Amino acid sequence: MNGERTAAITIRALPASYGDALLVSCPVPAGTWRLLMDTGPDETWPLVHAGLASIAPDATGDRRIDLAIVSHIDHDHIGAAHLLLGDDELGLSFGDVWFNARRHLSRARGVAEGEALATLLRAPERELPWNVAFAGGPVSTGADGGFVELPSTPGYPRLTLLSPTSKRLTRLATVWDKELERLRKGQSNTEPEIERGIRTFDLEELAARRTAKDQSPPNGSSIAMLLEHQGASVLLAADAFPTVLGSALLNLIAHRHLEPPLTIDAFKLSHHGSRANLVPELLKVVQAKHYIVSTDNSRFGHPNDETVARVVLYGGEAPTLCFNYATDQNLRWEDPSLQARYRYATVYPKQAKEGLLLTLPPRR
Repeated sequence: MNGERTAAITIRALPASYGDALLVSCPVPAGTWRLLMDTGPDETWPLVHAGLASIAPDATGDRRIDLAIVSHIDHDHIGAAHLLLGDDELGLSFGDVWFNARRHLSRARGVAEGEALATLLRAPERELPWNVAFAGGPVSTGADGGFVELPSTPGYPRLTLLSPTSKRLTRLATVWDKELERLRKGQSNTEPEIERGIRTFDLEELAARRTAKDQSPPNGSSIAMLLEHQGASVLLAADAFPTVLGSALLNLIAHRHLEPPLTIDAFKLSHHGSRANLVPELLKVVQAKHYIVSTDNSRFGHPNDETVARVVLYGGEAPTLCFNYATDQNLRWEDPSLQARYRYATVYPKQAKEGLLLTLPPRR
């Protein structure tokens, strides 16, 4: 990996425990363009705050985030959003904030974190931009298999929205109150499937296991996108469904007159590496050089062994597993015999409290 100064895309997976908080930076003619993807749960805000404090203030004294995305209403993605937007110490300014709130769905009212974030975004004293790229409407690809290539300025990142579809947003609308009530009580929308330890070193058997696909309405509503800059690329998948990502990517590949699989530089695995969100069929559509796992395994045992096995076997030639935490569970994949047999590599943070740093060089 090259240094940040020569990178086309720099990805910092901030230490958000079992959640996501990704700071993505790209050099542009005006300096540095930045994306913040999710905030992690509120209990990890001090470390996320410290990571954001490393952003150098601009000439006006602001720490500029050109695009902030709250991908969906699960606590491990939205929990610290109110702290982010209410923080005066950091001096943050935002070019746009993408978040699908109750007003972007179809019926009923909501409670807890989603509504609280909507209230902050609407507050007249802050005048925060909200879904400006979508004229204030829902961040959505529309029909199943749809994608949206956002207008781009030369020298700036190219963004392609891959999720959610209108159908997935409508599905969330029917359970909005129920899911946000779970958040208020500190509950998850999914059942824990904690499985510690590799039961077998037969990765072929692990990868081939039949596993249930994610059915969570909040996860299905995730904002996910492909970011490309100077020839480098990263798929930021949030907790998106593999079927939604796969169909959108297939249509994007056809639109660009390419053949699957689409080869990219980095793939932030959906739902922290859950077996329900990475199926072999998706890896026939997209493959990456680096696969990012954000979690510290403290909830649900993610990443599942089946997911890692699928990446190693079907994720492209000699993939690199990029873990945001050097936990015992994640360090098992550093086993030299496994790496020699299956031809993959592993990367861990140099400093636990700073999170993973991944730099992607420019490509033709």
